[in-house]
Amino acid sequence: MNSPFFVFKASSYWLSLNSSSHDLIGSLEKVFVEKNTWDDECDEQLMMASFAGGMSIAYSQVAVAHAVSYGLSYLLGTKHGIGNCIVMNHLEEYYPAGVEEFKFMVQKNNIEIPVGICAGLSDQDFNTMIDISLSLKPLWENALGKNWETIMTRQKLRALYEKL
Repeated sequence: MNSPFFVFKASSYWLSLNSSSHDLIGSLEKVFVEKNTWDDECDEQLMMASFAGGMSIAYSQVAVAHAVSYGLSYLLGTKHGIGNCIVMNHLEEYYPAGVEEFKFMVQKNNIEIPVGICAGLSDQDFNTMIDISLSLKPLWENALGKNWETIMTRQKLRALYEKL
C-alpha cells in the first residue's frame, strides 16, 4: 500500500482486508485531494473507507496517533477521530510523508484542527494521559517495534501532549 497514512504491521486479518480496502484508500485521496466539491459519492466513499479502516485498525492495533489520542479521550473527552487529527498534526518524526499529506488535506478542505487543548493541564492530568497512552502496549509495539519503550518515554510523550 503506497499511502503513508497506513503504516501497518500486517496481521493475516488485515492482509485480507487490504485487498478490498486498497481501492477505498484511493477513493479517499480522490475525495480529499482531487475533488473540489462534496457530493453523495463522497459520502459513500468516506463511509466505506471508514468501515474498512475501522475493521483493519481493530485487528492490527496501529499507530502512534491512536495510542496518544486515547489519553485525550480519557481525560478530556475528545472524540477519538478528532483526537487522532489533533495528534497527527504533530507526528512528523514518525510519519513525515503522512503528516505532510494530512496537512495538505486539512488546508485544502478548510478543516480547523483544535489547538491548545492541553494548555493549563496539571502535572496530574498529564500523568493520567501518559498512563492511559502507555498502557496500550500492543499499539506502541506495532507502531514503533519491540523496543518502543526506549523510543516513547514518559518525557517524550509529555512533550508531545504539551504541543496539542
